[in-house]
Amino acid sequence: MPKPNQAMKDQARQGLELRKKWKRGGTQVGVSRARDIVNGADLSMDTVKRMRSFFARHGANFSKDYGEKEADGGPNAFTIAWKLWGGSPGKTWADNIVKKEDERMSTPEASKDLEDRHIKRVEETDDEVIVTFGKSDEYVDSAPQEPQEPQEEPDLSGYDKDKDKREARPAQSLEVREASDGTVTVEGYAAVFNEETIIGGQWREAIAPGAFSNAIGRDDVVFLINHAGLPLARSRSGTLQLSEDDRGLKIRASLDTSDPDVRSIVPKMKRGDLDKMSFAFVPTRQSWDDEEKMPRRTIQEVELYDVSIVTTPAYEATEIGLRSLERHRSQKRKSQAARRLRMKARQSQLNERKSHD
Repeated sequence: MPKPNQAMKDQARQGLELRKKWKRGGTQVGVSRARDIVNGADLSMDTVKRMRSFFARHGANFSKDYGEKEADGGPNAFTIAWKLWGGSPGKTWADNIVKKEDERMSTPEASKDLEDRHIKRVEETDDEVIVTFGKSDEYVDSAPQEPQEPQEEPDLSGYDKDKDKREARPAQSLEVREASDGTVTVEGYAAVFNEETIIGGQWREAIAPGAFSNAIGRDDVVFLINHAGLPLARSRSGTLQLSEDDRGLKIRASLDTSDPDVRSIVPKMKRGDLDKMSFAFVPTRQSWDDEEKMPRRTIQEVELYDVSIVTTPAYEATEIGLRSLERHRSQKRKSQAARRLRMKARQSQLNERKSHD
């Protein structure tokens, strides 16, 4: 299998160091890819093709975004994400390997070799069934299958990225405290673990313990009103504190009473007119259980964007959540189709062997 070259290793190492220092750029998929590159791991052809796909998707922004600085003087998130995947040397490397593989597979020898092989893998889409051939029936059972990874999207521009992918969930009631010096603090649980909720009549949902552990200290989370406007507090500045305990995600926001936005809402919070919170997130790891009448979604890890005081919290089925459910069902159908075809192929081989006996 292909091995990363030294230029790629240098780029990936820089990406890991920059992400650790500036706490932005890429996702856990990109971090895993960078570690594989730095360690000189053998990369499968599927992985190389995913690398090529990553660079192809985001290459259009390269000339505009690569090398740009953020307000804090550090590199922007796009630059860090690009380096995690091996940078421009990685793009050239992946392009060349895929090109050579395509040329090899187009030769008559490769075509003849495919004809002589047995079924290795079957993939089903809405329109077709794709059969991939392997060397033997034993190979189908014993060959390690590389886990399918989600498509990597780079952390492009801090808080404003992925707005169309975010979901919001109501949280527990908040508490408002005003000290004698006029300081106002808002405390409460933004999320509670293992508490099942019906989302838009479409699915049941619960948040697993530990879902926020990576987000705390990594994500720049803001405290807003109805998920919009200028922040009233922010984790990066220390005015918004996040912590995770056995119950869930706890927040504590210190509000500046000289801020007109704060002065406008504090009386309403004290009266109880504004006493609900909601948090906005993008799930980065989740699982679905579709065995019962209503599917159950377990959110295992998230990127956290904001905690908001909200007028009317709602459990709405978002488009991104519905797409995730449909992908799960599609993968389930593919798995079932693949199993049926493998069984059919094995039975055909057994019948062929019996005919030769």
